[in-house]
Amino acid sequence: MNPGIRAGLTGEVELTIGSEHLAPHVPKFCTPAMLFLIEQGCYRAVVSLLYPGQTVVGYQFNIRHLASAGIGDRVTTRCTLTDVTYNRLEFSAQVQRDDTILGTAQLYLAVVEQAS
Repeated sequence: MNPGIRAGLTGEVELTIGSEHLAPHVPKFCTPAMLFLIEQGCYRAVVSLLYPGQTVVGYQFNIRHLASAGIGDRVTTRCTLTDVTYNRLEFSAQVQRDDTILGTAQLYLAVVEQAS
């Protein structure tokens, strides 16, 4: 694994909430869409340092969905790599709309060889 993958790396992703990001039972930003956004932010933090043929996959998460957002709202996630143990990466993440924190998470990814 690339030794450049180390604690302190960050990744950020912005999203304008569309109908595909809403819960089926209430027209609000759903937790699975929030998790997907966070995983994208974690990936963005390390993708440029992965060796050819490598990728990252999530294997554990702990997410807190704290506030709602609706269609058309712009949300941002910022993910910070907090620990690297062998090929396992631990991230801390926050999702917000303007000054409102919508959610926080710990996400764990592993650096693996891509399947062919």
